Amino acid sequence: MKPEGQSLSLIERIRENDRTNAMREIMLRAPAGKSRADLLAGDEGFDPEGRREFPQGVVPALANSLLIVSLLNSRAPEPQTLADISRLLGITKSHCHSILRTLVYFDWVRFDDRRKTYELQPSALSDVSSLLNSPALETIRGVLGALVEETDVPCVLAQPLADRSFVVIDTFRSRSYLQVYYPVGHRFPSDAVAHQRVMLAWGDPAATEEYLRAWRPHRYTSRTATELEDVRAEVARTRARGYALSLGEFADGMTAIAAPVFDTTGEISYVASFSFLSADQLFDEARLASALRDALRRIHAATRAQTPPDFS
Repeated sequence: MKPEGQSLSLIERIRENDRTNAMREIMLRAPAGKSRADLLAGDEGFDPEGRREFPQGVVPALANSLLIVSLLNSRAPEPQTLADISRLLGITKSHCHSILRTLVYFDWVRFDDRRKTYELQPSALSDVSSLLNSPALETIRGVLGALVEETDVPCVLAQPLADRSFVVIDTFRSRSYLQVYYPVGHRFPSDAVAHQRVMLAWGDPAATEEYLRAWRPHRYTSRTATELEDVRAEVARTRARGYALSLGEFADGMTAIAAPVFDTTGEISYVASFSFLSADQLFDEARLASALRDALRRIHAATRAQTPPDFS
């Protein structure tokens, strides 16, 4: 590095630009969870007529329609042919074609007549817009947006699902050119370390015990806890400190800080989290955790959320 006051040579400037551009292109991809369509794609559990076994009470035609929507979403931005969809989901071409024509009619799916492919249309959002625009969610967005401005660290808001996985419903980018980024719709598996610890620390105790009894370890990195007693100990530390911490346990070289957003009934409605490169000395765990907890206090006060007595 040149002493202050000395300019870089042309070659040095090119090298510095190359280094900067390379860093700009870094994207840390953590393991992702799967949608139901991904879980069923390639499954051989269907008969020659394309019928698939669904749980009792599930309407097969509607279930297949939702599987097609989920598949098109998971394969985006690559459009899919009728043959692709039929093969991946095990739905007969005739049934698949009827569903796709219906989705095209309702403007959920666009058909490219030249390429003979299908892809989701943005107009589908108009039919589910309430999911992304509730008053509480708008409050949360405003506070987390201000939090990112204050800390200059990106923040992700994820919602826990019935299968205990998590889906990203909003992401707040920072000004920093080097950041860990998860797009809206990204799925974290149920054992994504920081998110999992949030749910185990502040979720329903009976559901937590049931989950832990059935838990099977998955070693994402060399630092991942794979012994039940270690998991329980970390959950206790999480509850005591007021936030979950993952130090390279879910993705190598990445630190994650996460905390719960409670609703008016005291249940966890969302998980807010910071993720950053562990080697980056600009990020201080204690400062970021304190800022996140302050933001959550404002959110809980504004939304009249019910929080546990020991969560402040």
